[in-house]
Amino acid sequence: MRLRNIICMGIVLVCGVGCSDFLDVQPKDKQSEKQLFSTRGGFYMAVNGIYNKVASTALYGKNLSYELVDVISKRYSPLQANTYLTALSSFDYADNSVQTGLSNTWTAAYNTILNCNVVLDNLEECDGILLTPEYRMLKGEMLALRAFLHFDMLRLFGPVYKNHPEAAAIPYNESARVSALPLLTADSVMHEKILRDLDESESLLADSDPVIEGGPMASLENDQDVYLRYRQLRMNYYAVLALKARVYLYAGEQAKALAAARKLLTDARVDEYFPAVDPNKLLANQDNPDRVFSTEVLAGIYVKDRADIHSNYFSSEQAGNNYLHPRKNFVNMSLFAGETQDYRFQAWWRTASNESEGGYDFIKYEEIAQPAEKGETEYFYAVFMSLIRLSEVYYIAAESEPVLADKYAWLNKIRERRGLGALIVISEDDFMKRLRTEYLREFMGEGQIFFMYKRLYATIASDENGNDANAYEPREERYVLPLPSGEIANR
Repeated sequence: MRLRNIICMGIVLVCGVGCSDFLDVQPKDKQSEKQLFSTRGGFYMAVNGIYNKVASTALYGKNLSYELVDVISKRYSPLQANTYLTALSSFDYADNSVQTGLSNTWTAAYNTILNCNVVLDNLEECDGILLTPEYRMLKGEMLALRAFLHFDMLRLFGPVYKNHPEAAAIPYNESARVSALPLLTADSVMHEKILRDLDESESLLADSDPVIEGGPMASLENDQDVYLRYRQLRMNYYAVLALKARVYLYAGEQAKALAAARKLLTDARVDEYFPAVDPNKLLANQDNPDRVFSTEVLAGIYVKDRADIHSNYFSSEQAGNNYLHPRKNFVNMSLFAGETQDYRFQAWWRTASNESEGGYDFIKYEEIAQPAEKGETEYFYAVFMSLIRLSEVYYIAAESEPVLADKYAWLNKIRERRGLGALIVISEDDFMKRLRTEYLREFMGEGQIFFMYKRLYATIASDENGNDANAYEPREERYVLPLPSGEIANR
């Protein structure tokens, strides 16, 4: 069964059994909830529904990928006619439309977390319904997803951790009941909650996730259902290891970040399961190139209308007032200066057809033609977006290494994957500049650049600024987004 049918089947099933309320808010009808979780299929329907919410526009289908968080990291120069995008680009978080967008993201994240907790509660009462490996796998996924969502709310709305780990941050919801929860300190959220959940998730998935023995397309032995395939669309074991490395780095614990990164990068199966993008299938294939480098993605989301992202936001001919584009000459003369042989430049950027010289369209999410045979693999990367990419783990290892030469060595491994020559060892400052450039090139349209700036509490340098060529010094009011007014009013 092809991916389109697999995912769509899950959506239809979830919405067709009377559990649409489950996908949005806590179920009011406990009998309906009990009925849903009375079968193996019911558990998988609920879990599929949760992942569908993760891919919504309020979360990683827009706000936390290519739009909101990329705009506030100064990736684009939005058209003045779009007051929402221009307000975002100037850090105007008091703007009504911006506040609405932030509130939508907060609400979607915590509703999704609530539903993770509903699944977790019912997993503890599922005697005889699920096989032990399934129970452990689903519990591990839900714990990881709960931690993942809380972590991004912390990174977005919490304090600059580097400066104020003791400051009040966000609530951490571990209940399936709707209730007002206290704001915990950033340090408490990080160490007592997120890392605790990730540790348990890793332990559960280590002996239950089919990805470990069979790779990202694997299913449990003899399983004939569609639910367990495409482990890249789930919080799988390898994604959890990467997430732990990301969290430790954000917390400033570089030794632990390096240990988590090494655990992943020294696993021989990782190179086999998540190989580097093939340039022959990328650059020499203009019909259906894998522009998202899907083979390197540890975990991502299914977005059936992904091609609309390009036409609605990144096409100079179609996007209208929503058009997002870097300032003139930024892409070729700043972002990829002297290294336009980089696969990312060649695959993700195209000279805008209706702009003067120096304008580029971002084409990572442009529609690709389906092959005549419509194979699973080709269709998969046409509807796929990254949440956690293997390259980030290399960057984490590079930043966390105590020896300068080792830092460059990790960085050069990804540069080689991108068609670039090795860097020579120069200095710590040179390394950090090179690393930042890698983040800017690699994670365009994926939402990680803002979090890099906030973590480092760094200036957005003029040659890194895709908006207006000014330098923006770090300020708390730029990097700490305000809690939604509704959340404040309930306290």
